[in-house]
Amino acid sequence: MNIGFSNIYAFRPHMEHLIYLAKQVEREGHKTFFLTCDANLSACYVRELKGTSKAVECSKCILGGVRGYPVNNITSLKKVNETVIVNDEMVRKLALSSACTLNRTESEEEYNDKEIIKIIDKLSEPIRQTVNAAVKWIEDNDLEGVIVFNGRMDMTKAITYACELKGIPFLTHERTWFGNGLRINPGSDCLSIKHIDNLVKEYDSKPLTHEQASYAAKLVAMRFLQQNQLEWRLYNKQPESTKWPVNTKLKRVLVLPSSKNEFAGHPEWKSEWVSNTQALDDYMEVFNIKPEQVVIRCHPNWSENIGQVTGERSTNHYARWAKENGVYIIEPENKANTYDLIQESDIVILNGGSSAVEAGACGKEVVCLGPAPYQSCSFVTCFKSKSEMNNFVKNKLTEKIDVISSTLRYVYLRAKRFPLFENEIKAISTTNFKFFDLDSLVPLIESLKNQSINSSDLKYSRNSIDEEEVCRVLLNSDWHALTVDDLEDDFTTGIYVKRKGLFKLVEVIRKFMKRGDR
Repeated sequence: MNIGFSNIYAFRPHMEHLIYLAKQVEREGHKTFFLTCDANLSACYVRELKGTSKAVECSKCILGGVRGYPVNNITSLKKVNETVIVNDEMVRKLALSSACTLNRTESEEEYNDKEIIKIIDKLSEPIRQTVNAAVKWIEDNDLEGVIVFNGRMDMTKAITYACELKGIPFLTHERTWFGNGLRINPGSDCLSIKHIDNLVKEYDSKPLTHEQASYAAKLVAMRFLQQNQLEWRLYNKQPESTKWPVNTKLKRVLVLPSSKNEFAGHPEWKSEWVSNTQALDDYMEVFNIKPEQVVIRCHPNWSENIGQVTGERSTNHYARWAKENGVYIIEPENKANTYDLIQESDIVILNGGSSAVEAGACGKEVVCLGPAPYQSCSFVTCFKSKSEMNNFVKNKLTEKIDVISSTLRYVYLRAKRFPLFENEIKAISTTNFKFFDLDSLVPLIESLKNQSINSSDLKYSRNSIDEEEVCRVLLNSDWHALTVDDLEDDFTTGIYVKRKGLFKLVEVIRKFMKRGDR
């Protein structure tokens, strides 16, 4: 096959992932072709995010990009004859996620704000240029498939759109939640949840073996102990012990909102609500939740800058709602221990955030307002409309031990079943990886050709006896007991993805630089 590879943004470790895949593809006799920017675009997501000049940011991107690796057949995103007319509606669709992330929006009502329109306008010409250059790249090299980093951000999405126009299959890749392996989404971007959802529906009812349950429990325990160093970000660092901050004799309801600006316009993340606070209004009305029952713990991420963008808009959105409704709110910079609050609550409400795992591991009633990767898990009740709330009969699970079991099955799926090449791509740190040659390229080629994902681990237990043993340790919140095992990765073998010539100095310098979107 002739397979194209593209990573417009030279983020670590995604460039290394791309080159590793390309080298494995070449070992199997396939031909590889690369598409890169080479500073040919007048604007892009990264420059808008960081507020840096073209000279500064494009230089870093070229030095960190595909030009620094021993590969051939590299094409630049130069202007070409326009064979595809990308209308304004499609430009908006391709740019909306980037524009909303750059402004950290919290409501669909903000999609037409002048700041959003300004970014879309600025990205429109580069997007049109990228689509046309990618179409020509596909045609010139008779590409039969394309592998792209991310697929969400403006230019990466423009490349997958070019694949759709040419009718050729594509995969997008991203770093996995827990570090090892690759998150692969055939025919969709890195935000897609349909492939995870299909696996959840297959495995949520299948008990884990003792080894599988212990592995998943360890990952959960490491989050409670803040030892999860291989996850992309650690939040709520050095928290202070926290008690429930309001008095109530009713059920305690903890709201843990997370921003969904990246998901703007994504069809798989659509609900009937324009914002999460509108969903909260409906939930409180339908289930007769009183303001004094509720505590909102703002996401710690909102106190941090992403690039040059603050989280002030997100904080203000929830602060206004809390004030209007008489709800207690904990500010994002507050050192209150979110995990203490989870354990003190009765109901935990999210809108897609990963803290559903901690809540489920504590056997809590977990509610998600809107779509999420775990929407089909038994440990979560997911609502996408007010009518679903009105028609709600009862929770899927009522026993804490069953909630914990479903949670572990989901964690194991995300760590072992969903990632591709979990045994061959091993994280040493968030940006540093060791790689091992693949025994077979079949899973990747099949995913590309069939535009589907199969489980990387087919094993499960015929009964729940061993799984329940692990769940009971979780039920006692004995996190330290769960982190002890001898299943550590061996980094004495394996290979690093190497650069060529003087480009090797880039990796030395990069160790002292902020990563990705910082």
